[in-house]
Amino acid sequence: MSQVIEVDGNALLEKYGSGQPRKQRLRKNVQLLFLGLSAEETAPIITLLRTSRISPRGKQVATEQEFLDALSERSWDLVLCTIDRGNFSSKQAISHLKRLDKDIPVIQIIPSSDSHLLLQGLKNHIQAVVPLDEKELVLINIRRELDHLDHRRRLRAAEAALADLEKRSQQLMESSKNAIICCDKGQLIYTNDSFLDLFGLDSKEQALKKPLTSFFTLEDKEELTEQLSYLQTEHLSELILQLNAQRGDRSEFSANIELSPIEMNGNSVVRILFRIDEQHSHQLLSEDLDYISGLFNKAHLQKQLEQITQRALRGGHDCSLVYIELDQLEQIRAKLGHEGSDQLIKEISVVLRKTVNKVHLLTHPAENAFAIVFKDPNVEKAQALAEKLCNKIASTCATTAGVEVQSTCSIGITIINDSTPPQDELIKRAQSAIQSLREEENGGNGVRLHVPEAAILEEHEDEFEEIRQLIQKKEFKLLFQPIVNLTADGAEQNYEVLLRLLKDDQSELVPNEFMSAIGDSETAIKVDRWVIEQSLKQLKRTLNNDAKNTLFINISAHALSDTKLLTWLSGVLRKNKIPADQLVFQISESDIAISPRQAQAFTEKLHQIHCRVCIKHFGSAPNSDEVLAMIRSDYVKLDGSYIQDLGKDPEQDEQFFNLVQQLASLDKTTIAPLVENTKAMASLWKAGVDYVQGFYLQPPQENMDYDFFAE
Repeated sequence: MSQVIEVDGNALLEKYGSGQPRKQRLRKNVQLLFLGLSAEETAPIITLLRTSRISPRGKQVATEQEFLDALSERSWDLVLCTIDRGNFSSKQAISHLKRLDKDIPVIQIIPSSDSHLLLQGLKNHIQAVVPLDEKELVLINIRRELDHLDHRRRLRAAEAALADLEKRSQQLMESSKNAIICCDKGQLIYTNDSFLDLFGLDSKEQALKKPLTSFFTLEDKEELTEQLSYLQTEHLSELILQLNAQRGDRSEFSANIELSPIEMNGNSVVRILFRIDEQHSHQLLSEDLDYISGLFNKAHLQKQLEQITQRALRGGHDCSLVYIELDQLEQIRAKLGHEGSDQLIKEISVVLRKTVNKVHLLTHPAENAFAIVFKDPNVEKAQALAEKLCNKIASTCATTAGVEVQSTCSIGITIINDSTPPQDELIKRAQSAIQSLREEENGGNGVRLHVPEAAILEEHEDEFEEIRQLIQKKEFKLLFQPIVNLTADGAEQNYEVLLRLLKDDQSELVPNEFMSAIGDSETAIKVDRWVIEQSLKQLKRTLNNDAKNTLFINISAHALSDTKLLTWLSGVLRKNKIPADQLVFQISESDIAISPRQAQAFTEKLHQIHCRVCIKHFGSAPNSDEVLAMIRSDYVKLDGSYIQDLGKDPEQDEQFFNLVQQLASLDKTTIAPLVENTKAMASLWKAGVDYVQGFYLQPPQENMDYDFFAE
């Protein structure tokens, strides 16, 4: 194992950094607590979740004390239990969850379908009871409970934020120089000191005894009552009026008042703010304008989106958010400075004003982005407008310092309707659609509608038959991603071999997206053999060019039972004179846990022909230590969820550091995948991880051309 040597961390990041690489789509990390399930039962569940873009990390408990210790250890997302086998039952576990007020859904995995067990589980308040052999049903129920849990957590966070905002709002009202009152059904329930000063009142008690209309002239009382009713029946977020107010001594003054509904002590009330400057009611929205584009800015978009989403939630006000990001603005700014990028933004703003009808909200919320709220329920019309804008922006030129500049754009569309999320999530959905477009279209320059995950899953079901046919035709390609030594310089050049399935439109599917469509082990083994055979051909070419590359090749669970595979491999290596130690076979920790004896025999034979072994996804299964002790491995590739979680929780970071040190003490060479940024690189170097891999270094490429020795 490589020894950690003292190096300059900043120099290291500069050495291995690769500009601004395209990010890979990360999985959702899920913390699972397995109650009473054996390693043979948990392993297929972990594998199932991993094929569904979920990164599971589990812990196994069997006794009451182990369960309670685990609950105090961290926050868990899901408890998976089985039929009661010991002294500690699932009913007792649920009782503890209720007693400790822990919101953790429980799913019971039973050996086979049994209506009695189903009824008993539901009576015990278990969220779902599912047979282990019904894999699709298991996955659907797990996804459903995780979604419900996420919604409950969001709701609690929103309620806490709302309570905090109410408290801060009241503090701001108290300290405001503007006169502010709150009323409920026309009766004052709150007033600040500025209101007392404005109306010449001695105490708040004196004001709170009066109805709201008593502070206005006789001529304007009816108008005020009508406008209050209009504000509430139309669910407006704000209403501005100019009325004549009247003090206790009958003196009058003209006041601009702002009416807006707010929550106070759990009740919906109306806040009324008095402004005595006439200029306010006529002032321009200069603070809401972006000075470069002349369009409304991010603050204005947020205010308008808040009102628009509130109306949409009541139904009948569907519309779309069209989010436009310029693809090459950063490069233009790097080359010509802000003058060049600003000039292009101005030209594009002119095009947008001419193309987008004034009825729709047009904004410039970020330097490289424009946003349109398309106020029509027909999403096809929004897509048509987006396609039109995409073409017009691509053909728009700006001239600065005698140089012509232009940029394509990527447009994400998300629907605003009666199930719409908060405004920040709306923008994230549109940006997610843009990211997806750029990943698939090599840079963007197009339009993509955000599709909810549930619809994507249904769409994938419809594609299964097409995928099976592509697999039978072996419509595959191989990509290579470097695995770089982080702790020392050396002559080694390591690459992971990554399989892709090519669809008819030449888009690529990763194994997690198509391996579940393989219905039998024979086909899976054929795929494994194809990958090995093509990898050896590529390796042979590099050896002929004097490159000493080592390939990390992934093996499926089905290959572990193929007794002929290693005999075939040994013969191919001899025939082509390929050194066996330049092959490292990667086996998933969960696959080993499913078939431990087969995995042990398979890896021993690999070592006999001098190939090496890597356990990948390490740390996700509850019996990781047992797997590590059972399999003689040369490398351990940590589960990607650890790297994604770095920097989020100091306690979890400490656990990760301890895990790396534990592996080092066992003389295991560690690899960290999914490295996306300099922050992760710095943490991994500090932890003592031996190798790193990820888009920060280089995305997967068709050629093995990474410069391992660039200074």
